[in-house]
Amino acid sequence: MKAFKIIILALLTCVFIAYGIGFMAYQGLNSTVMTQQYHRSVVREYGIPRLVHGELSQMIPEVVRDGLTGGNPVTDPAQRAAVDGQVELISNAITDALDESWIEEQVVLVTDDVVTLLRGERNTLTAVVDISGKLGEIEQNIAIGLETFSDAELMAMFGAPRAYIPAIAEQIVGQLGLPESLVLSDLVDDMAPGTIGMIQGYLGTLNMTFGILFWVVFIVFLVLCMLFWRVGAGLQWFGISTALTGGIFLISTMYLSKLSAIENLSGADFEALPVPSSTVESIVSFTFSKMNQMPIIFIVGGFVLFVVGLLLYRKR
Repeated sequence: MKAFKIIILALLTCVFIAYGIGFMAYQGLNSTVMTQQYHRSVVREYGIPRLVHGELSQMIPEVVRDGLTGGNPVTDPAQRAAVDGQVELISNAITDALDESWIEEQVVLVTDDVVTLLRGERNTLTAVVDISGKLGEIEQNIAIGLETFSDAELMAMFGAPRAYIPAIAEQIVGQLGLPESLVLSDLVDDMAPGTIGMIQGYLGTLNMTFGILFWVVFIVFLVLCMLFWRVGAGLQWFGISTALTGGIFLISTMYLSKLSAIENLSGADFEALPVPSSTVESIVSFTFSKMNQMPIIFIVGGFVLFVVGLLLYRKR
């Protein structure tokens, strides 16, 4: 009979540990990626606007060049020089207008909107990135850049003299085809239709599985431990199981905070990301460090329950 109890409790302990790890992971997500403060901290502390601006500075010239040449190679030296001059002019005008402070504002705007949706406070994305003010700034930057060219250079590149610089700048901005605003919900629907509903469904399932149901498992397991082994021994078993759950999760987060470990498990290549791998690893370590509170509570709580159970067992 005793062996049967041990087998049953061992199986229940495995279920409890699995649910406990899932519960702590879910709570960890709620305290990190599901909060606006987490994203704002990551954006500011790890220089995300600077990294994004750097990527734009490298990406925009190629996009502008393809737009000017239609993707066709330019072999004539004079034409190539004219294209190079226009690419540099337009690229600098755009990157100067889309500065780091503006990028930070838009990143915070978008992440706040996404978090609000994922937390169920809204049913749809509402963020709109307003670019209308930046179009005028880009046009002004282009006009300032055109002032550095001679009349001969302007005639060669745009077929108009210096007196037409405002018109040339306006024409260039118009040809860029930049929208006055970007609606986040439209972008998500175009790039990944159905993603929002799918993520909301997953989060609802997680909330049910590792939210309400976990406490049912917690209470049932505690009661069964005390029924099988009486109060003292039952609390000892439950305390060890609880501390073990917290320890497993804590060790797992410490292991996964290393980028190489995630790469080995998932097969992902973080070197291919536009963000330096050292920054990604710092963000991952920062995220997992924010998840340590719950497993520590499990470890300390489990130890306390074990001690209480031990004292009660000895008083019998």
